Amino acid sequence: MKKQKTILATVLLLSFQLAFSQVPKKTIVEHFTNTKCSVCASRNPGFYTNLAAQSNVLHLAVHPSAPYSACLLYKQNATANDARTNYYAIYGGTPRLVINGTVIPSSSNYANSSIFTPYLGLTSPASIRIVQQKFATDSIRSTIIVKTVATHSLGALSLFVALAEDTLSYTGSNGEQRNFDVFRKSLSNAIGNSVTLPAAIGDSVMFTFSSESNAIWNFSRIYTLAILQETTSKSLVQAEAAPASKVVLSAGIHENNKIIHATIFPNPTKNFISVLLNEPATARISINSVDGKLLIQNTSELSSQFEMDISTLPIGTYMINIKTEKGDFSQKFIKK
Repeated sequence: MKKQKTILATVLLLSFQLAFSQVPKKTIVEHFTNTKCSVCASRNPGFYTNLAAQSNVLHLAVHPSAPYSACLLYKQNATANDARTNYYAIYGGTPRLVINGTVIPSSSNYANSSIFTPYLGLTSPASIRIVQQKFATDSIRSTIIVKTVATHSLGALSLFVALAEDTLSYTGSNGEQRNFDVFRKSLSNAIGNSVTLPAAIGDSVMFTFSSESNAIWNFSRIYTLAILQETTSKSLVQAEAAPASKVVLSAGIHENNKIIHATIFPNPTKNFISVLLNEPATARISINSVDGKLLIQNTSELSSQFEMDISTLPIGTYMINIKTEKGDFSQKFIKK
């Protein structure tokens, strides 16, 4: 009997440790609507009030061609809007909601907070970090880093990455004047690109997408959103978004009129600083105090993200220096 209790206690402890090592799962609601749909105009205000009352819930508005193909926001991203709608097999009527990959019945009260309840407070064995870089007002590069943070048994996964415009003033024939988180472009395949989550805790996979701006967008309001789902069930594994205002500083190394972009993130930071180059290069990376004293140095082949542990540094301002055979640059960062 004592042995059985010991085994039970061990199992419970391991289960607790496993759950504890996971990270919060963001909730994502994909909202299928149409600017010519009068039913949308009557139901959307209650939904948006409900959405605003939720914390940590992401939102993407998709505008399919049915029931009204003359919808301007549909026509501005026609193929991807319909492809994302057909992915959930809900083409034909609006408004519709999909929360964490689950289709919500059209008869549900979208203004009732209970539609979100089953999807709140969940955890995931994966985290997503988005590095979003905007170059002037004409292009954006989005790097998606998917990391394993806990033991898992996940199989085939799909990663959907999109650009959205957080607020758009346009009055459709249904009278709605403001449109939120409008799906502007699919960076990945509209149904997601195939992804395998690493088995080892701490390992990650990285995907980089680039896009030119579009004259119809307000580029200052464009941001990146990523949704990681189980391919067969469409169940959400993790989601993340980089606010339109959150742009990572990017420095340039010039060589023969070519610019090699280097990204330093996060900044401010706490335990690590990451370096990302837009093309492979062997780099010597050093961190100095503001008075020039060398504190940390490392050499790495930067074909992808490289992280330096700075957890032992005191709170303060430092300089990171990156030197490659093609040039070098420095940038300040803050340890908090």
